[in-house]
Amino acid sequence: MAKSIKEIAQELNVSKSTVSLVINHKAERARISKELESRVLAYVEKVGYKPNALAKSLATGRSNTIGLIVENIGDSFFGPFALYVEELFRKKNYHVLYSSTLGDSQNARDIIDSMLEKKVEGIILAPTVDLEEYQRKILEHKVPLVVFDRNSPTVETHYIHIDNEVSGKNACDYLKSIGCINFGLVTIDSDQPQMLARKRAYLEFCDTYGMEPRILQLPYQHLKQKGSRMLKDWAAKQIGLDGLFFTTNYLCILGLKVLRSAPENSYNFPMFSFDDHELFDILNPKISCIQQPLEALAKTCVKVLLKEIEQGISTPKEYIISTKLMRR
Repeated sequence: MAKSIKEIAQELNVSKSTVSLVINHKAERARISKELESRVLAYVEKVGYKPNALAKSLATGRSNTIGLIVENIGDSFFGPFALYVEELFRKKNYHVLYSSTLGDSQNARDIIDSMLEKKVEGIILAPTVDLEEYQRKILEHKVPLVVFDRNSPTVETHYIHIDNEVSGKNACDYLKSIGCINFGLVTIDSDQPQMLARKRAYLEFCDTYGMEPRILQLPYQHLKQKGSRMLKDWAAKQIGLDGLFFTTNYLCILGLKVLRSAPENSYNFPMFSFDDHELFDILNPKISCIQQPLEALAKTCVKVLLKEIEQGISTPKEYIISTKLMRR
């Protein structure tokens, strides 16, 4: 049965500080003999002692914990991304503490405060809007910070992302190439830069080709309650609509549920998603999409943050990862 440091010290007839120094790999620095170090380590292994995480952090000055803050850990973008990040850090003997903001800035502030209190060694953050002050707070605490997916332009941080505007343009070009000349855009009421960039790409496409913009903005915070009805009512009013570009995969899934269940195949036209989903390859017809490179995004975030932790905070850089257009 695992014991406390006090009990181990009593059993071995040594001081508690000696046991603590050995457990925290400071025996040589404290001039503890190899023989005594070996005796303590052998007994610790025998009784299965595991140091309390907080005590270990205080003793070593290291928590070996990384904070990962995303919008929704349960969705098909952030969930797999988090798994990649966790696996990569596990190989480096770090634990990942992650949490979801649900797009709420106050949630994000509370999460950041909690992670700073827990002495995380670095943070990977997908920021909400109006989070500039708290990003500066992280940096003022000398905690390495990597921002991904979206950023706050007024705060200089390492920023890892895709080119949303170019990818959005590629999506529009694809719809045009398959014959869509009056397609609409379904997005959310968000001021986050990645969502604005996707919308901007659509509007620029409309301007270039003289296509009338048809845009539906759904309320993110009330999507479950209002999204289906709003989409159904809006689509019914769109005369000549011949395709839809959804700016997220969860919006595309909502569209599939609402529009493909309509009577007499009323909306039997191409639908395109920004972000892939496992369903899109098995549906009939299949859904083409912009596929974000989740593993590459995760690897870059981890690589940059580890360098910040191990070598010190450096001049912020921007990293742009290419997307892939999946034609199906």
